[in-house]
Amino acid sequence: MNFVLVPIKALTQGKSRLSALLSDAQRQSLSQAMLRDVLTQLRRAATVDRFGVVTSDQTLLGLARGLGADAIDEGHPRGLNGAVAVGEEFCLQQGSTTLLVLLSDLPLVTSEDVDLLLCEATDEPEVLLVTCKEGEGTNALLRTPPLVIPTCFGGPSLGAHQARAREENIACRVIEAPRIAFDIDSVEDLTLFASEPTATHTYQALQDLDVLPALGVDPAG
Repeated sequence: MNFVLVPIKALTQGKSRLSALLSDAQRQSLSQAMLRDVLTQLRRAATVDRFGVVTSDQTLLGLARGLGADAIDEGHPRGLNGAVAVGEEFCLQQGSTTLLVLLSDLPLVTSEDVDLLLCEATDEPEVLLVTCKEGEGTNALLRTPPLVIPTCFGGPSLGAHQARAREENIACRVIEAPRIAFDIDSVEDLTLFASEPTATHTYQALQDLDVLPALGVDPAG
């Protein structure tokens, strides 16, 4: 059973690097829009049997339920690896045999990207990785079985995940998926994202929040 787990920080803690441009309320709206984009695509993906959101934020848990996701309450902020550990336990209880951890700030991801990644998985023990656009972090981690290696999110996590796979003698591959690789962490990322209109909740949020002019984008096109 293919389970996709989406960990996300509480709204008051997320996207602090955008504070130079966005207010607290604007950052919270943006985080919700990006999560909505990710979950919308997971709902459409043919290979996804179940998907869930793990967070300590009740607003985000409510958003998850509204979009058909399992809402997994981590209780209190535990950091990314801690949150994933809580989600792993839930996924195993549901019978997950393959677990994809997908970050929440990927507004361009499509259901086709998710399907292509899950279709790469085999029945053999294996780790599949999708890097972030900078090439050092991990935006997607697929494991068969779900606990075949521990998670190593944070910093240069791509190399850390590869090293753990080598230590455990587990096959490990890096998959090219540009839309999964594109995350939004900085004002520069947001500027690049806004430079081309997209039919996403995230782009709509930037319009509604009147942020586009500050990013050098003419809202009228």
